[in-house]
Amino acid sequence: MNQKDHQADRRTVIMQAAINCFIEKGFHTTSMRDIASTAAVSLGNLYNYFPSKQALIAEVANQEQVELAPLLCSLEQASAPAMEQIQQFLAAYWTLCRQPEWAILGAECLAEIARSPALMPKFENNRRQLLDALAGAIERAAQQGIFKPSAPIRLVAQALLDIVESDAFRRGLEAQAKSAKGKIDSSVEAMDIFHPGLLRGLLGA
Repeated sequence: MNQKDHQADRRTVIMQAAINCFIEKGFHTTSMRDIASTAAVSLGNLYNYFPSKQALIAEVANQEQVELAPLLCSLEQASAPAMEQIQQFLAAYWTLCRQPEWAILGAECLAEIARSPALMPKFENNRRQLLDALAGAIERAAQQGIFKPSAPIRLVAQALLDIVESDAFRRGLEAQAKSAKGKIDSSVEAMDIFHPGLLRGLLGA
């Protein structure tokens, strides 16, 4: 393994250790020493890869962007998105947000951004990409008469993302709480928020 690959692997190990610490303890109470210990590296070596905890949190936003990329690509490639494609995109995003780890990190990100506003642009950029992709798809469909939204398209896209995120984060945090108590989360992937009547009402289909 060459030096560059070794550094990339070490960086990945450190980042995963940081995520584990953030999920277990939260951003605010996790120290760089905690992360170094979990990653089995020296504190000095950790600082060689990430100069601060804020740099690690910023990397969370970069990883979020990587996970969102396939969703965005599938929607952006649709020249005339139909209801089914919008629903599939929203369901895929819901599934991603529904993961307990994602939900916990999402809540931690919001709290840390309130403490460190300088972190906001990276996370805002990811949300803006989602909004742009969804609004763009609805716009293309509207131009072809597939959808006839009664409200501004960007506002409709914003409402859909807000609905998906709030429901998925709530369910993800509930699943984590049940798991912590030794309970198995046997709940069905609830699709109430994707009810055709709701989507038709918002999209004007």
